[in-house]
Amino acid sequence: MDFSYVYSQNPWWEDSKSIYLDMHIRKFEKSKFKYIPCFMKNLKNYKNGIYILKGPRQIGKTTVLKLLIKDLIEKNVNPSNILYVTLDLISNENDLTQILIDYFSIKNNIKEKKYLFLDEISSVNNWQKSIKYLYDTGRLENAFVVLTGSSSYDLKKSSERLPGRREFGKDIVYLPVSFKEYITQNHKIDFQYKLEDLFEISEKELKTLNLKLTRFKEDFKTYINTGGFPKVINDFFENNSISEETLNTYTNYLYGDIERFNRSRLILNQLLFKIPDLIGQRFSWNSLYNEIEGTGSKNTIEDYFTLLSMNFLFGILFFYDFPKKTIKPKKQKKIYPIDLIITFVIEKITNTQIKLPVKIEQIVFTHLLKYSKDLPEGLMLYNGPYFWYSQKGKEIDFLINLKSDIIPIEVKFQNNISPSDYLTMKKVFQKGILITKNSVFKKDNIVALPIESFLLIT
Repeated sequence: MDFSYVYSQNPWWEDSKSIYLDMHIRKFEKSKFKYIPCFMKNLKNYKNGIYILKGPRQIGKTTVLKLLIKDLIEKNVNPSNILYVTLDLISNENDLTQILIDYFSIKNNIKEKKYLFLDEISSVNNWQKSIKYLYDTGRLENAFVVLTGSSSYDLKKSSERLPGRREFGKDIVYLPVSFKEYITQNHKIDFQYKLEDLFEISEKELKTLNLKLTRFKEDFKTYINTGGFPKVINDFFENNSISEETLNTYTNYLYGDIERFNRSRLILNQLLFKIPDLIGQRFSWNSLYNEIEGTGSKNTIEDYFTLLSMNFLFGILFFYDFPKKTIKPKKQKKIYPIDLIITFVIEKITNTQIKLPVKIEQIVFTHLLKYSKDLPEGLMLYNGPYFWYSQKGKEIDFLINLKSDIIPIEVKFQNNISPSDYLTMKKVFQKGILITKNSVFKKDNIVALPIESFLLIT
């Protein structure tokens, strides 16, 4: 590939101030919601290594890279030592290797540290071979490298494919903005509460805490209209709604991510029409098989949902066998979209309104992802959050592993709460958290509090 392709993406080589003219920087500076992910603080240490930033498309990974480049330039790093390349048009490892070798040949400041930002690395077949070669030939010996990708389908087990070559590098997952982060950004407030504190405080303290947090109820009403993608939040702030253009952007990426892996749009479309009835409900791959045309077996259904989970679009929850302390992958599963913007797209495609309590449960799911240990591998959640149900059909919405203790969480977004709403948690787990619409209490090791308060301590 002509190296002019690279030159055009690195205008700071000629004029360091050009970073302020970058499209992503300009949009960020003009935005009302200027979100800086918490992982940025660690990245700004710029320790040598290969870092892999994963997350759904259009969540803001490219903006993160451009903000890091801006930070480096403002710290007077030699702009020639900063390389950014978007790899959507690079098809194989040979082209990627050649681009990088050409860069090191032209910017031959051997003793100076290099900063490489390779965007959408998962678009390049066998990209690991290229990175491994460059490392083994010493070109990455003194380098800070960030690779981004929107699918763990290819990025999975990346550390195993680059054994001993990551140095300080690690995998980072860019999740949607939490409600706590949303409030912190808008109100410049820090919250000191933690989820585990709920079982230690008294009912009086719980009610006092909730009173302090009730002032954010109106903010939550806005949050449930946006979800946690910064682009969508800014769109809503500017237009008081999510624009048709934004909905179309995420619709195209939902279909495009499937077609990029040679899957059928027809099969995906049929699955999407089933999803309004599936969110948060138990089902099996086999139960969908006979309802979707063009599938050879239930394995096809599983394959599509696996791909959706590895592309950070849907989370797949497994049944947790509490006595044996393990999941049962063959039992029924539950699914949730990663963010409300995906839910809004499904509503648009299917012309089906998904009920508010379902969306509340989905928001809770997204916030519980921080307690999972395997997010870099995608949203096939073998390590939680989980769910549970009995042979008689009694169900617990979520189970999380909190300091080696399994905590059950039940969502009851309704006006009235009765003991029957938390009886299963009490009988089976002897404790639990009940997420409500308005109710606050602590009884028999069951903690109940409204959704807004729960999210602000999660």
